Amino acid sequence: MMTPLHPFAAVAAGTMLGLAALTAPNTTPTRGLQAVPACTTECLGGHATMPMVGDSVPEDQLHRVSAPGRYGLSQAPDGDSYAVVGGHLVRIDADEGRILSVLRPAPRILD
Repeated sequence: MMTPLHPFAAVAAGTMLGLAALTAPNTTPTRGLQAVPACTTECLGGHATMPMVGDSVPEDQLHRVSAPGRYGLSQAPDGDSYAVVGGHLVRIDADEGRILSVLRPAPRILD
């Protein structure tokens, strides 16, 4: 029959094991391991280049945002609209399709 540990003894043992794990050196062997290249925008399914302010984007290469609230935005200023271009949320001129500002990455279409 085993004697149960006192709760403080269990806490002390857990603390010691936790500290040992935190202070242990990195023991992962690196010899023979090949470097894994980082995933680029292309492997994520996006475009290779980030949209630039002033670019005119053809209608078939953008998704016009119909529900800006889903992206955390209010309504676009008069004459502007929001769109997703190449995985980025942008503000565009509603008539010309010219990019006025690049807001942030938008990896998914939310509307």
